[in-house]
Amino acid sequence: MNRQRQVIDISRRQMLRGIGGATLALPVLPSLLCKTAYAADPVFTRPPRLWWVTTEHGGAFEASMFPGTSLLTNSQALYSDHTVKSGALAATTSGSDTVVSPVLRAPSSALSAALVAKMNVLWGLDVPFYIAHNTGLHLGNYARNDGNGGDGKAVQAFPRPTIDQIMAWSPSFYSNLSSIRERAMIMSNRPVSWNYTDPSMTSSTIDNVRGYSSSLDLFNKIFVPTTGGGPAPRAPIVDRVLANYNRLRNGNTRLSAADKQRLDDHVARIAELQRKLTTTVSGASCSMVTTPTDNANKHSANTAADAGKQLQLWNEVAAAAFMCGTSRIGVLAYGDTSRFTAYGGDWHQEVAHQWQLADKQALLVQSYQQFFASVMVDMAKRLDSVEEVPGLTYLDHSLLVWTQESGMETHGSVSVPVVTFGSAAGRLKTGLLCDYRRVGNAASTYDPGAGCKQTLGLLYSQWLATVLQTMGVPPSEYERWGTKGYGYPFITKESWTPPFAKHYGDTSSRYFMNASTILPFLGKT
Repeated sequence: MNRQRQVIDISRRQMLRGIGGATLALPVLPSLLCKTAYAADPVFTRPPRLWWVTTEHGGAFEASMFPGTSLLTNSQALYSDHTVKSGALAATTSGSDTVVSPVLRAPSSALSAALVAKMNVLWGLDVPFYIAHNTGLHLGNYARNDGNGGDGKAVQAFPRPTIDQIMAWSPSFYSNLSSIRERAMIMSNRPVSWNYTDPSMTSSTIDNVRGYSSSLDLFNKIFVPTTGGGPAPRAPIVDRVLANYNRLRNGNTRLSAADKQRLDDHVARIAELQRKLTTTVSGASCSMVTTPTDNANKHSANTAADAGKQLQLWNEVAAAAFMCGTSRIGVLAYGDTSRFTAYGGDWHQEVAHQWQLADKQALLVQSYQQFFASVMVDMAKRLDSVEEVPGLTYLDHSLLVWTQESGMETHGSVSVPVVTFGSAAGRLKTGLLCDYRRVGNAASTYDPGAGCKQTLGLLYSQWLATVLQTMGVPPSEYERWGTKGYGYPFITKESWTPPFAKHYGDTSSRYFMNASTILPFLGKT
């Protein structure tokens, strides 16, 4: 009789007990962890982690950002008039570099063939209105845009928490907070992460979640030295103020609704602070972590080396937190990539807005390639170099994502590039180029300039919903306004934009109604 191998959800405590034992002891024998004999190792599972890095602008030609279409050997008829394609990523070698595309290129000593097999490149994900300059597109708060046009101004009235915060406060994602020092590590003060002022109340206002400007400060928040003895723990802070809070909130008739909300928000923040202060972390994986001797905020020189070093110091802290189990979410929000070319002028006006010119395009491609190699590949390699359970690394149990503010056209939101590493604990297929564009249909194609053509595809909000579900957050926890996907449902009202209305119809069209479906080719059945 054939028995299906058992899947074991091995806990962090079990792993640390194994690590903490004497090295003279027998090794862990996975096949003996099950009561039933399967004559094979069981399959270990771990909860997935998310690390997301963002950059400003966009502007790289699609031929530079994405691999060649010759890789697209598989087709799926999504609709009768919309076929999507995929294919296995295939890298070439140029000198000492591994090359997936002109942007997705790094030294072969870091970007190995095995790492390429854990990578995905997604092409054809759109935000169907003129969002222009923004920091909210990346993680789903489309309202955080600069209001450069009528579309952006209209959407500003409908803010949403970003998906990192939806996950951070979801009981489906964090079923156990006993070792979690930071629900989500927000690195830098760029306004990328947003949440309710009281995460337990969706009626509260939505505000920016300010991040850390010092990687060393974040490290000191994440890691707590284990100590023995000491005085008895003091009564929780919340208990000491709760009686006064209840008396004021419920007994004072002069208190306005807005002031009641302020009180609720204040007590919620105190409760979360108390939880962090009483979290205990122990085990070999944490006790062996050493305090960094360098700090990201010390690296601001206008050189590619210093820019890379700054972001690698953030990577170091985030990777250690993932391995220690003190956080499972990291968001690294970066600005423009000018330092990766040592550009000394106005990058925004002189380079990003001149993306059609050959010399400016070369600078954009150079900056993104250096960023990819120095930051994205660095984090992937860090996590892939350490085995978490037999045969699986920390990268295998993580999802690393890089997104840009715009697509090929600066200010434009057609084919916003998405580059990933990791399978999110085996929940996503990897090693793929996925092309979601509606190629061959004139109603979906337009010319943004510079002799290029772009083609519309699927909603970026479907990608955000895919990430949430991959992380274990069901649609019932994130869908709003009676629509699917994540992000405010909106179609451009302008007449001069790409053909969003022709392609996507309205917010009740097939694309919006299926936006909570896992993107084609990625899900494992």
